Amino acid sequence: MTLKVFQCTQCGMTLFPARYFCPACGGGQWRECAVEHGSVAESTVVRHRVGAQGGGNVHLASVTTSAGPIVIARLEAGMQPGDSVSLDVDDTGRIVGRAV
Repeated sequence: MTLKVFQCTQCGMTLFPARYFCPACGGGQWRECAVEHGSVAESTVVRHRVGAQGGGNVHLASVTTSAGPIVIARLEAGMQPGDSVSLDVDDTGRIVGRAV
């Protein structure tokens, strides 16, 4: 699935996740915008998860999307700030980043 962010039709501010009202202008009308790429802002590794035995490391990153909003994405492998990623939403609803 494609990641969607939301753009205010009144002022053009782009946000994720969706809001009832735009924090910039108070508008309440939104259009969905597909986002396919972004850039890693920060990344981390979760090595121990509560309730998960031997689940392996989970790589997470704050990704600045090409549309502007920052999202938290699960990565397939560790990445460095500035690395480019493609963005998708998997079958469980998680945002996934893959190296470009």
